[in-house]
Amino acid sequence: MTHQSRLIGRLLFLVCILSFSNSIAQTRYRQSDDSYLSISGTSTLNAWTMNSDEGKYRVDFEISDKGLPSKLNSLSLNVPCESLKSGHSAMDKNAYSALDANSNKSITFILTSSTISPGKIECTGNLSVAGTTKSISLEAEYQVLENHALLFTGKKKLKMSDFGIEPPSFMFGTVSTGDDITVSFNVKLTPVKR
Repeated sequence: MTHQSRLIGRLLFLVCILSFSNSIAQTRYRQSDDSYLSISGTSTLNAWTMNSDEGKYRVDFEISDKGLPSKLNSLSLNVPCESLKSGHSAMDKNAYSALDANSNKSITFILTSSTISPGKIECTGNLSVAGTTKSISLEAEYQVLENHALLFTGKKKLKMSDFGIEPPSFMFGTVSTGDDITVSFNVKLTPVKR
């Protein structure tokens, strides 16, 4: 093999490597201000919902050359317990007490594995609530928006008792909440400029 053909071969190899590197890029995202998480359930009086727009997400995706997420490298979520609001201060106070918010300031989720398919992502991770950590799986749907933003929506049913939480009651115990809750999320992520 001549020196010139070896040089051409090396150049072609370099072009292939650079093309591959450009086709799959790792991108960090941050949530937009209109992202929110809610927890809903029932009580002996009526249904209830607590909302938080203060969840902090740290997310790293690998993005294909078509602008679609191809791999979720990391995901963490931190929601301050006292950012959850129902619109009723007595209920909020009892909920914070049930969550042991003085000792456990936040609800957290740390990703351990994930699978991405068109329009859907399945995640497994460790959810920590009120000092108890459990492995859970959840599913989210996603859309690609303008400027490469991603919108994720989903729901997950849980039981308070799985995390050692006694369903709170209020009005001197005359109203009590059920054990079953549903966590819903609507999270818009935008790429972080480096």
